[in-house]
Amino acid sequence: MRVMSLGLSPRQQDMFQSTTGFCEPLVAPDSIYGLLHRECHQLFPDEMFADLFCDIGRRCVPPMIVAVVMVLQRLEGCSDREAMERFQFDLRWKYAAGGLEFDYHGFVHTVLVDMRARLAASEQPERIFEVTLDAARRAGGGPPASAGLDSVV
Repeated sequence: MRVMSLGLSPRQQDMFQSTTGFCEPLVAPDSIYGLLHRECHQLFPDEMFADLFCDIGRRCVPPMIVAVVMVLQRLEGCSDREAMERFQFDLRWKYAAGGLEFDYHGFVHTVLVDMRARLAASEQPERIFEVTLDAARRAGGGPPASAGLDSVV
């Protein structure tokens, strides 16, 4: 694995350039996009992934954004390349990742591969699954065992 430092999630938004103002009236609050938009910073805080990165090296894509993409990827049954395409062109995905700006650049599909490898090598390889499942249960029951959320990581 390459040496990378932890990329921090963007939190300051320009209401005229972010997907929040556009998507909020259109996306159902109880949809996965609405839930992730409201909760992504609490579900996947930067500190949750600090053990996967070092203090030096180039900054990674913020792990919260990658985690949101991984959750949506699994729920929508996308390949890594399809997930990256949806993140770039489906505003709901950027909205779910904290209301990113319309022109927030995507990232290459290998970022997902790298994150899965980092998670697999860690002491908590299923952290994204555990947090997502807990949030789903709190929101209304959670997915059936066949939903496949256990392979988010």
